[in-house]
Amino acid sequence: MNKSLFTLSICLLTSVFPLKAHEEDSSLEEQMKILAKGTRQLSQQIDNPTSQQSSIDLIENLKKAVKVSESLEPRKTVSIPQSDRGKFLAQYHAEMEKLFDLFNKIEGELKGGNYAMAKFSLPQLNLWRKRGICSSRRTKVI
Repeated sequence: MNKSLFTLSICLLTSVFPLKAHEEDSSLEEQMKILAKGTRQLSQQIDNPTSQQSSIDLIENLKKAVKVSESLEPRKTVSIPQSDRGKFLAQYHAEMEKLFDLFNKIEGELKGGNYAMAKFSLPQLNLWRKRGICSSRRTKVI
């Protein structure tokens, strides 16, 4: 009985007084959400010839999100020592450029009707997502 009363009181307290206030997403995190959702959608429709134009339009939006993301500074930059910030930002910009190039490659394959090669590029895109740069979870976003 005491255990369930304790559990109930903890649940009530945490619902009334949240442990951590919800922070609003930064512009970069919003772009990362666009990238995460878009790459997931792209992976579902990439090999469907009837959705070729939809996939190309989606890639155009993803490329825009990459360019906007590249112009923004990650929140994590503040916690990096000043001496390492330049290197960190250079790596970040290089990753964004690689992603942009990958989207260009996939777009070219789709425009050429080579759906198998476009789909073949998906593991590279998924690897990029798994490394966390595209993740919308706060702990993973750079």
